[in-house]
Amino acid sequence: MKKIFIILLISNNLLAQDVLTESFGSENLETLNYSFSKKDLTKIKDNQAQITWGNPRLNNRFGVNMIMGGPSLVLSGSLDYFITSSFNIEAGAGLLGAFGGMKYHFFGSKNTANWTPYLGLFYAYNYDAWNDLSVKNLYVPLGLQYIGNKGFTFGVELAGRFGLEDEVEFPLWGAIKFGWHI
Repeated sequence: MKKIFIILLISNNLLAQDVLTESFGSENLETLNYSFSKKDLTKIKDNQAQITWGNPRLNNRFGVNMIMGGPSLVLSGSLDYFITSSFNIEAGAGLLGAFGGMKYHFFGSKNTANWTPYLGLFYAYNYDAWNDLSVKNLYVPLGLQYIGNKGFTFGVELAGRFGLEDEVEFPLWGAIKFGWHI
């Protein structure tokens, strides 16, 4: 019980850390299983415990998404992964292009925050079949994402598109995303 109190005291002072990992004796690890809910405590291996405190971005790091609009302009699919609770990487492809980049989620380290605003930076390659033209651009989204505790994901974003070689036809764009995180 003394170790649990010390862990709680230390975790209050480690606001910048997402995950607290500590070694425990086997009898103390069993005590922890009863002291925390299952979603907050994960056994790693050999008397190691990882306490994530219910952060939906850490409990459901890997995601699959369907995007209407976005960096590939029309309809696309993407895969994303939360490196930390605030930094997310994403790559995808769609009907008119492909893209890859990262997002920073403000308030991502807040364990109770299902809704997080974000700012991102993506490299996008778009192909315009009607004019036989390819466009390389930077896609900079500012958005709001919801990740439910069980993994459902929804997001909306407004983005600027900046051409790397030529001007882009639509410099202001947006997206609606639906997906699932596991």
